[in-house]
Amino acid sequence: MMTSVVRYIKNTTTAANVNVAIGSTGGDYQLLAFDIRTTAGIAANANANILTWTGAGKIKSIQSVFIRNPADGEVIPLGAVDQDTHTLITLDDTRKTINISVPAGGAEILAGCVVSLLLVIGNY
Repeated sequence: MMTSVVRYIKNTTTAANVNVAIGSTGGDYQLLAFDIRTTAGIAANANANILTWTGAGKIKSIQSVFIRNPADGEVIPLGAVDQDTHTLITLDDTRKTINISVPAGGAEILAGCVVSLLLVIGNY
């Protein structure tokens, strides 16, 4: 796991599409990178929690996700481009747990695949 600190800034806009007043009223957050190797596969039409954050704060946002099978370099398709074939990733209501869901027509995520996540974590 790698970590760095980022400053989260709240932005106030006084006119449509023009940022003329920006305040530094935010807080410091961590930018964390994870490489998670699956020990069990996630079959088509199934889902699994891939990460549960147990540290202080909550997951503010998922910046990027990349899933690949290191055995053959295949990249597992991700996103809502086609609900029938693309794996979906969601953050639960507690903002602590990330779940990966493989649709019935999607490519299963095999044991040994690597899920790379870039997350912003901090207090609200």
